[in-house]
Parts: sequence; structure tokens; C-alpha cells
Amino acid sequence: MAEKKTIGVNKTDTLGGVIDTYPEIAPVLATAGLHCIGCHVSAYESIEEGCRAHGMSKKDVDDLVKSANKRILEYEKLPKVTFTDGSVLELDKRLSKSKPKMKFARLVQIFGEFDFEAMDKKEKEDIVIEANAKPKSVSVIASPRVERILRGVRIDFDAKQNDFVAVRE
Repeated sequence: MAEKKTIGVNKTDTLGGVIDTYPEIAPVLATAGLHCIGCHVSAYESIEEGCRAHGMSKKDVDDLVKSANKRILEYEKLPKVTFTDGSVLELDKRLSKSKPKMKFARLVQIFGEFDFEAMDKKEKEDIVIEANAKPKSVSVIASPRVERILRGVRIDFDAKQNDFVAVRE
């Protein structure tokens, strides 16, 4: 029987691991004084170890974990990224022009923004998001991290800018 994946973090999870899985909690950790979340130590230091190194009490650690899990649950309720008809048509046009013709449009994060890359295949962990506009449909793929970052966002294509724009709903 498949093991059910639990959602959320606990104090023994590594800082780097939780930020990678749940990027939405970075502001929660930073507000609590953990500004070193991108530090090399975060790859092996637990939330509790990081908090204690910054002088936090056991109660502070427990409160931080509760706040982080509250933020995670809020993100779980957000709708997945959506696409306007204009963005789907533009993605379809770009994929059609790719040589050789690619099957997927990969959502990638670039310096806090996003863009698309034409891809022939998806990675094992990729999430597939079907973007539909009559009569076109595009398979958009994203890493779990990028998919979480773009929850609650609608992607449109701005012809004047000749670029995709994200609007938080």
C-alpha cells in the first residue's frame, strides 16, 4: 500500500529541505530571524538547530514550526497556476515553431521572475499542468517548487511587451 505523504514541516527537518519543498515559508523563517536560509549550513542544519543557534527558546521553535505549517496549509488551498487563452495560444505558437518540435513548455524561475523553455520530455518529478484555450492545448511542466511558487497566479501574454505576465489572483 502506498504511503500517504504528510504535508508540513517539523523541527527536525533541514532548513534547506523545507525551503526547497515549501518556498512559501521563507518569509516566515526570515521574520523569525533566520536570514541565513540560503546559507550552506542550511543543507544539513535542522529548523531547531538553526533556531537554537540564533538564541531561540524551545517555545520559539515550536511557534515557528506552527507558523510555517499554517503558511503551508494556506498555500495548499490556493488554486494551481492558470493560463489565459492568449498565453496558451502564444505558447502553442512558440512550441510549433521549435525545431525539432517540442512537446512541453517548461515553467522556469529566473531571478524571481518566470519564463518558459521548450522541452521534448519531462523529468520524473515534474508536474504537468494542462493549459487549454479552444481549440489549442499546451502541456506545461514545472518542478514542484516552481509550481508552488506560482500557486494563485494567472499567466497572460502581453502583446505590447511581447512577454508573459503573472497576475496574482
